[in-house]
Amino acid sequence: MKPRVKNSPPFIIPLTLFALLLNVGGRVLADTLSLPVWLDSLGTFLLAYAAGPVCGAFVGFTNNLLYGIFVDQQSVYCIVGALLGVLVGCLSKKHVFDTEFSTMTLGMGLAIFSTAIAVIINTLLYEGKTGNLWGDQVMLFAMDLGLPRFLSYILGQFCVEFLDKLLTAEIVFLLVKMHRLLRAETHRMQHPSSAQTDTHAEDSSFTHVSAEKQHQPHSHRALLSCGLLLFLLTPALLPIRASAAESPYSRYIQTVYQSDAGLLPGEANDLAQTKDGRLFIGTYAGLYKYDGEKFTCLQDIPSVKAVNCLYVDEEGRLFVGTNDGGVTIFINEQPINVVDTPSGLPSNVVKSIVCDTDGNYYIGTSQGLAIVRLQSGVKVVTCFSDIKNVISLSADASGQVIAITERGELFLLKHGEAVPLPSALQQLPHIKVAQFLSDGRLLLGTTGSELYSYSAGRALSSYQLNGLESINAFYETENHDFFVLSDSGVAALSADGTLQKIDTGDFTSSIDHMLIDYQGDLWFSSSRLGLLELSPSPFDELFSHIGRSEVVNTTARWQGQLLAGTDEGLLQLSDGALVEDALTELLTGVRIRCLRVDRHDALWIATTERGVYRVGRNADGSYAIRQFTEADGLPGMRFRHLLELSNGRMAVAGDYGVAVLENTAPAGQAPAEGTGRTPATAATATSATGTVKHPADDAASSGSCMVAAFDARNGLSTEKSLCLLEYQDALYIGSDGGGITRIGLDGMMTRLTKAEGLSSDVILRMVEDPIEGGFFVVSSNGLSYITKDGEIRNLDRFPYSNNYDLVIRQDGSCWILSSAGIYIATVQNLLQNERTDYPLINTKRGFRDALVANAWMCQEGDTLYLCCGTGVVTVDMSTYDLSTTSYRMLMNTVMVDGKAMEIDRVDALALSAESRQITFAPEVLNYSLNDPFVRVQLHGYDPSPLVCRLSELLPLTYTNLKQGSYVFELSILDDLQDSVIESSKYTITKEGELYQHWWFKLYLYLIGALVLMWLTWFFTRTHIQQMLLKQKLELEYAKKQLQMSDETILSIAHAVDAKDSNTSQHSFRVSEYAVAIARRLGYSAERCEELRKIALLHDIGKIGIPDAILNKPGKLTDEEYAIMKTHVLRGGEILKDFTLIKNASVGALYHHERYDGKGYCHGLKGEEIPLDARIIGIADAFDAMTANRVYRKQLDFDVVLAELRRCRGTQFDPKLTDILL
Repeated sequence: MKPRVKNSPPFIIPLTLFALLLNVGGRVLADTLSLPVWLDSLGTFLLAYAAGPVCGAFVGFTNNLLYGIFVDQQSVYCIVGALLGVLVGCLSKKHVFDTEFSTMTLGMGLAIFSTAIAVIINTLLYEGKTGNLWGDQVMLFAMDLGLPRFLSYILGQFCVEFLDKLLTAEIVFLLVKMHRLLRAETHRMQHPSSAQTDTHAEDSSFTHVSAEKQHQPHSHRALLSCGLLLFLLTPALLPIRASAAESPYSRYIQTVYQSDAGLLPGEANDLAQTKDGRLFIGTYAGLYKYDGEKFTCLQDIPSVKAVNCLYVDEEGRLFVGTNDGGVTIFINEQPINVVDTPSGLPSNVVKSIVCDTDGNYYIGTSQGLAIVRLQSGVKVVTCFSDIKNVISLSADASGQVIAITERGELFLLKHGEAVPLPSALQQLPHIKVAQFLSDGRLLLGTTGSELYSYSAGRALSSYQLNGLESINAFYETENHDFFVLSDSGVAALSADGTLQKIDTGDFTSSIDHMLIDYQGDLWFSSSRLGLLELSPSPFDELFSHIGRSEVVNTTARWQGQLLAGTDEGLLQLSDGALVEDALTELLTGVRIRCLRVDRHDALWIATTERGVYRVGRNADGSYAIRQFTEADGLPGMRFRHLLELSNGRMAVAGDYGVAVLENTAPAGQAPAEGTGRTPATAATATSATGTVKHPADDAASSGSCMVAAFDARNGLSTEKSLCLLEYQDALYIGSDGGGITRIGLDGMMTRLTKAEGLSSDVILRMVEDPIEGGFFVVSSNGLSYITKDGEIRNLDRFPYSNNYDLVIRQDGSCWILSSAGIYIATVQNLLQNERTDYPLINTKRGFRDALVANAWMCQEGDTLYLCCGTGVVTVDMSTYDLSTTSYRMLMNTVMVDGKAMEIDRVDALALSAESRQITFAPEVLNYSLNDPFVRVQLHGYDPSPLVCRLSELLPLTYTNLKQGSYVFELSILDDLQDSVIESSKYTITKEGELYQHWWFKLYLYLIGALVLMWLTWFFTRTHIQQMLLKQKLELEYAKKQLQMSDETILSIAHAVDAKDSNTSQHSFRVSEYAVAIARRLGYSAERCEELRKIALLHDIGKIGIPDAILNKPGKLTDEEYAIMKTHVLRGGEILKDFTLIKNASVGALYHHERYDGKGYCHGLKGEEIPLDARIIGIADAFDAMTANRVYRKQLDFDVVLAELRRCRGTQFDPKLTDILL
């Protein structure tokens, strides 16, 4: 191999100096940034690769010597650096940097080698310390776990060496590959004609070989793997993009809790949720708890009056920091300890609490920061009097705690000791809050809108959160997104750095804390505004986002906008924002009853007192408006419903009858895409800044005209028409008191009224049924159904009568809109007219608004734009789910004869024989918008369960229970009351029945499970290794046995042939002929091999035939021939127990059978003879005729062929004979 660099000082010296500079610079960088690597071997590796082991050893030795001048602990490691240089230099000659695998192996080997030597040095000189912050922390952590000290030293050193050597080796590997690629590219450019042939040119300066085509794919993989490694080794600090985006919480329902809702103080300083799901709120008026229904103040606790902060530890204990009473610790709502100034607390004014991973509780007071431990009693172990007025505390997973004071000072503590702040955090201004995230990042918020992000070993990043002022807190979710709380609102910051401002309505001041409860609701506390709950809801109250509250009569989607018709005009919403233009200005003050978009994408508007409008768009974007009035023949000016007919015409229903209008493109409107219509002149409305030319002033604005009108003058008995339906080539008109009028194609009118079976003559809706083919009728007092045959069915079993509308989906489900809310049913259930209980969506299910009667909503797919009393509410029928994931049920105590007794779901509550009365007051912590059904029963006493809504559940009292065992069961049911969502059972016994403690069983299960896991792992691993070794030995033995069997069979065949010198090699030839025939028959290779062996042994029975007979030159006598024929029986007898070959005896036993049945010794014929025997038989006969025998010479080949043809079908199988021929 040629040297990589020229061995002359001009080349060696610069490379050596560069390598030293690279090593020292990397080490300084690693120490400055506190990286978990050394970064002092890259120069050693590169020079060792390029110039050999001697140069590498020199750089490794000198590097540590030089760095040791500044750092006392480094000089002694010069021997380690020198040895690394020697190893890399020597191994690089073995092409160790040619492949990813060998490079990774080298990195691991060097890590182990470095660890072994360094640990010895560290143990002897430095008490096992590695000299690296990360390695020392790993070592301390291992010792805290109780691991042996020396093993902890090894783990600490190895963690640093592993990352360092792996990273360094990968960087060298990447550089080598990049160099090879550059040289290969240069070579191709300089020698294009030889690019295809000279692909393995030897590299004379830095690489071993060029092997361009071979290494190019590997170089790409190397680049990818090295990049992945760098990513894994880099602390997980993602940049944050503070950018505005649409909030995903727009469908959350907002509920503010202040004094009128039971939170009497009207403010909330902090909030927390204990592990049982209960919410606690700290106020200046005391500590409140909330169960989803009511707020309860925990009174009669002297130490808890004015609450500043709350904290829940991993054990579920609630720490309450007060403004004048220190800290009170609660377990199950009971105070168990108080930590105050007599206990050693610097002050009773507590502002923040946190617990680190060591079990130290940091309590920030106005006069200092105290550390409290709970082991062996609650006691204050340390006080930092210089850290006063701590308003923010946060702990990470490594024992670090960050503290922020009211003055914006930052303090860092670790394992209960104050440690220096990283330099990047020492000069930050106006810091108000700090929070460690689960990935180790530290977030810091200021009194302005700046957010800082810091991670050990990385540069400090700062971001501007526009729209947020004075950041108060951060909250991290399980998905690693986090919320930013401020004095001006809340924003969600996703993991990818997107900032999304959350709409909290008027709740935007002094938002200090938040949490997400177990049902997914978001809670925010404000020291000024109280408590805000955001509950996920399938309903989106659109008008709440724009700050409007209007009664909506009708909705429509038109040209990307949502239109809402109200009593005061038309509202347009585009991307959630209110839009005003010429059309809204034109309709200001007009009561709009119905909106419809026709097939030409024209908007139709039915109004009260203004007739009907048809609105389109001109080519220039302005509106093309056509108004229809009484002057056009309309029956009045008050209209409430629009229906586009199948022929394209528009039917309008109003107070004075029904009209049908011709529907063509109005003059001046741009044609709809693909229609080919030509625009003409029409009255137009310009853009929002322009003027409106009223269409009544322009007689030329035709384009749509009257076709027909129906009122009292032409047979319509009740003119006030409420709804229309086109069904079976007829127009159905629902009236206000006159039932339904049917107008056929011939103009014939027929009426359907209460006399014909309708529940009422006031018809609010007629809805065609795509499932059964009829249509539903929604009347003023119930539902009816008219079948496709005209039969009227009164659906009187439906539980509600004041219904407004009905929506049917393609799957047969339907929503019935009513004044009570929305009922969910199916067409089948409605038509069966048996069921009376249907799920109802109302305020208890998240639908907080009221539907408007006689309103006409828009439906877009499965999305409904509901017309409600305060605006438009949307809901998707396809994704609406009636179920709620979970509920927490609590009942810690029961009242027995007026005294509280503890109860749980594991141990039975034993009642004495004197007990007379027991009262159950179960709690269901439900913070969602749902009001589920609850089933309660005391088994053993109640004959049937009690089912009611959760809001209706009251305490249950039982008197004079008899002796025995009872089970109190509380279950949450779904809206259909046929499935249990959650259930809790409590056992009560009267007269001392005893049970074992549950913790003892749990203890046994835990010990058994751990032992079983360990034994399973150990024995499974051992057994697998033994099985693999056994299988390997068995495989080798089987190969030997197979080889021996082949040799045995050949030996037997040779022995048989040797016994008859005149038939030498006969068995071998017969086997070859047989295999040739078998292949033509489609035998597999395995089966051909078996046949070959059987054929080799077909004459084994001749061993038992006397030589005199076997080798007799003349004709055999009858007695001798009889003896000769026994060789088949002898052969079959010899091979019957021969197991090395399947059916080994077939060839020997049946090869002298004839196809016509005249053979010996069994007289089998045709297919009775085994196929293998038939093949061997014809092969044997063929060889006998073509070979010399003791009694004759070989026959002429033509004679042989003639003999085969003659014996075809008699002696030989015809098919086999044809194959042989």
